[in-house]
Amino acid sequence: MTSGAFVPQDWAPYPRLEDAVRASVRDADVALDALAGVVDLDAVVAFTLERLITPQPWGEAIWQEIAVTDGRRLILWHGDDEQDPEDPLAAGSLLSGGTSGPVMFTSAIRTVPLSAVVDQGLRHRFRVEPDGSRTMHAVNLYLATQTPERSMTELTEANETRSVQYVETYRFSKSVTDGGLAQMQRLLQFGRAMSRLAGGTRT
Repeated sequence: MTSGAFVPQDWAPYPRLEDAVRASVRDADVALDALAGVVDLDAVVAFTLERLITPQPWGEAIWQEIAVTDGRRLILWHGDDEQDPEDPLAAGSLLSGGTSGPVMFTSAIRTVPLSAVVDQGLRHRFRVEPDGSRTMHAVNLYLATQTPERSMTELTEANETRSVQYVETYRFSKSVTDGGLAQMQRLLQFGRAMSRLAGGTRT
């Protein structure tokens, strides 16, 4: 779905979730309604937002993410633009006719108890400047659970097979070119909050 007249603003200056969402998320009403259905918005301890724009044959698609914690759960909202699988020509015809966007938008929400998070990693990268000072360059956070995501059969060096199981892992990142300094600082705050609430951190 094309962004239309909506121009996203930097969400990092906003301490309140609702204000941040309305500044940054195109489908703010949908997102806030979905979140309010499962959590008291005033009970949110920390949050981070993300958006990704990808070109598609039918136009520009926006993937949006809101990740929050209320101290007991990790709550994820995702908004995703997609082509109607039942009408593959509809989006193209809409664009050629001058109407913005594909014909489908998906809103999805997921709740994960923090007790399910068994491994965390919070990486804080700095760039070393010529004068020896350090400036923040990137922040990466992963949260791994024990929930199986997929399995794969591999062939070992002894020509034996073994099954490798991959668990569900949630990854978040910000950098100087993706979000900038303020959003990196907010992701760092979110990661530290998750570490305090759900267990230790491995860097």
